[in-house]
Amino acid sequence: MLRLAAQQTANMQIARHSIPLSHYLKQPRRLVHALMNPDQVEELTPDTFRFYLRGFQFLMLQIRPVVDLQIDVSHDHLVTVRSLNCKIQGNPFVNRQFSLDLWGQLRLREQATYTELVGKVDLAIAVGLPPLLSMTPHSILETTGNQILRGVLSTIKYRLMHQLASDYERWSRQQAEVTSPRLAFSAASAPTSCADS
Repeated sequence: MLRLAAQQTANMQIARHSIPLSHYLKQPRRLVHALMNPDQVEELTPDTFRFYLRGFQFLMLQIRPVVDLQIDVSHDHLVTVRSLNCKIQGNPFVNRQFSLDLWGQLRLREQATYTELVGKVDLAIAVGLPPLLSMTPHSILETTGNQILRGVLSTIKYRLMHQLASDYERWSRQQAEVTSPRLAFSAASAPTSCADS
């Protein structure tokens, strides 16, 4: 059994808009679609999503993971992500001897003009090796596998740092446009009082 692990951290600042970022992050679907291509995501419940990850080659193994993740936004200023289940498509041998454990947190710190996001994610994989790879030195397998995992986490970090800010800005602008006409209508329809002359 080959055991691999990788960790990634992120620290970014996002400009504040009319609606706080913490409100945006209360909607797991938007967060998921900001980080992943919507075509690769299936919503199982309001807080649980199935990710169809792009396949990658690990030496002679073709691995196409399907991962179920739960996103917990029940605590203010804290988002927690954890894996619930994983299977490998198209390779029954690997699927029978494959486990994946992912856990991450994203913490918000509100400042006057921006919101600071501090995140960390840990990814661990255990996979049984077919006989063809049994002669390959374990150190080579570990080095190659860990590099692949770091690449996966780096891609997620890149999308977080580039997609999240733009999607939050778009969402905040849309919410403000929806709210403004309602406020205008309420003000226009409010009864007026005239003082007796």
